[in-house]
Amino acid sequence: MKSLQRILLSLLLMSATGTALAQYYSGEHTYDGENQNEASASVTTGKNIITGPCIGNTVHYKHYFNDHWSVDGGLNAQYTKQLYGFKAKGEYHFKVKSFHMFASAELLYNRYFKYKTNEIDGNISIRFERGYWDITLGETLINYTIGESGYTELPTLTFGAHATLKPRTNDWNVGLLFRNYDDFYYENWNINWGLDGYYRLNPNWKLFCEFNIRPAGSMSQLASKYETTGKVGVIYRWK
Repeated sequence: MKSLQRILLSLLLMSATGTALAQYYSGEHTYDGENQNEASASVTTGKNIITGPCIGNTVHYKHYFNDHWSVDGGLNAQYTKQLYGFKAKGEYHFKVKSFHMFASAELLYNRYFKYKTNEIDGNISIRFERGYWDITLGETLINYTIGESGYTELPTLTFGAHATLKPRTNDWNVGLLFRNYDDFYYENWNINWGLDGYYRLNPNWKLFCEFNIRPAGSMSQLASKYETTGKVGVIYRWK
């Protein structure tokens, strides 16, 4: 694991010397030249290999204190799975030469009512953005409790990459992504492969969508929570 992390970090530093990075994943909380407060809501549907078809809702709010500091909170409900989650994140935005960089710390809580299980995740990450693609690297600590029993996984490498067809200032875009995390989960080596996009209706309103495939057995895992998911939502932005 440590060797793989060193390789990934080395590749990142090599690419950063002469290439451009870009946006945050899933069309949300994108830096496109302005730091604006955001509220978003979305509907997610898909098929879970354990519970079958599923549907849920997600809401987010992000507030900028200035051009550097922001906080982000969200709520998630997956009705079929009886899963309900909450997350809170703080983020610091700075520039190194022509790179936009985002250092963040996040706390995530999920309650699986059907299985009487609590999950608490702590994550620290840094995201590199510029141009038409981005890379995120970090570490996550994942803890599960069932009744009086608990289990904490070893620190897990968090990674993701995203490439888009158009620059972030464009009124519409489509992109390709892969990552081992999403809005309300962090995995070890179960990989999401996806297609996303957005359409800006006006300076304040934006529509976004995302389609994910996460194969069972991805990266030697025995199973995954979803086989496919689709997300459709709207973002409202203001100063």
